[in-house]
Amino acid sequence: MSDTATAKPETAEGARSMRALRVDLFRKVLDHAGAGTTDLAPDVMQIDPAVYFDPDYFAQERRRLFRETPLLVCLSCDLVEPGSFRLFEDTGAPIVVTRGVDGKVRAFLNVCVHRGGRVVREACGTARRFTCRYHGWTYDTAGKTVGIPSESYFCGKAPAGGEGLVACPAEERHGMVFVLPDPGGTMDLDRHLGAFGAEMERLNFAGAEPVMEQKFQSSSNWKFAMDTYLESYHLPTLHRDTFANVFESNLFLLDMFGPHYRFTFPHKGLHKWIGRPEAEWPVDAMPITYFLFPNTIIAVGSVSANGSSFTTHRLFPTAVGEMYANVRMYALSGVKSAEHRAEMEANFERIKGAAQDEDYAVTGESWGGLSELPPGRKFLLGRHEVGVQNFHRNIARAMARED
Repeated sequence: MSDTATAKPETAEGARSMRALRVDLFRKVLDHAGAGTTDLAPDVMQIDPAVYFDPDYFAQERRRLFRETPLLVCLSCDLVEPGSFRLFEDTGAPIVVTRGVDGKVRAFLNVCVHRGGRVVREACGTARRFTCRYHGWTYDTAGKTVGIPSESYFCGKAPAGGEGLVACPAEERHGMVFVLPDPGGTMDLDRHLGAFGAEMERLNFAGAEPVMEQKFQSSSNWKFAMDTYLESYHLPTLHRDTFANVFESNLFLLDMFGPHYRFTFPHKGLHKWIGRPEAEWPVDAMPITYFLFPNTIIAVGSVSANGSSFTTHRLFPTAVGEMYANVRMYALSGVKSAEHRAEMEANFERIKGAAQDEDYAVTGESWGGLSELPPGRKFLLGRHEVGVQNFHRNIARAMARED
């Protein structure tokens, strides 16, 4: 385990970089498999179950983590052409994210500056103008007011051609689109990503193609659900009929980049590769998962035989005990054939089944009982649950941060 602090078209150098990483990770998991070991935390960790149900803590958390922290909205390929837009309302703030005719990504409150009507009503699409259906005020993709019916009645005080929609900080980096859902805030994306930015660049999302997406809901605290992504301890029991047949359990490789991670729990059958030449290793199928703090999982090749697809899982709370995950699947270098698309669709169904019927089902049925525990009772995280341990430590650090 290690701790270290604009998308480009796919290149041979980028491919070599990713392959070199996969070879290095495969070597490390083979070492673990041969020794019967895994990456471990220094010690066990106790956490207070109240972090999952305390309403005051949740209110602070929602502000600090979901309004004052840069959040991944989508990938660049989701806003592929000038005029592309997507609604981003997952934090409670009504925001529309657009790619202007100048190619720049921007974000605005989806609130008409005249009388507050919604300017954009479709979830996504393409447009060169956005018109509020209430009174017909119109804005361009840069957010400027470009049309006001009966403008003369505003006595020259209406902002046509000037001040328009209220902007939120937005940046496009490494083939990804980030927004700070606070119109009065300042986003320091370099500070937030740190060395993890280079990891995102290595993934080379420039050639990605969106294939499908779905929302999964659970009556659970969002952290209670996020915990399920960050350890493989539960695979043999909760996923005994699904992923337990695919992945090794209790073999977890973790690299930390500040509050962000890169981790893997590899496919089964590792032992047969011990002692085999490196050139024979099936490194292209090596699943690699990234955790982008505070709420996003990017799983590369986790259910693909050739590493050609990935999914993003963005978790959002709507209440202390209600959450949902927006899950999108992409072809890493575009959809190659009808067979490739069919493989991805089948893989998405596997993810859907595991999420709905297993992960989110167990967190949903369990969350309601947490508040009944006696005061002072703690949960115990094992050394092998290092990903969950660090997640909760980083949440606590972010909550205590003074900016």
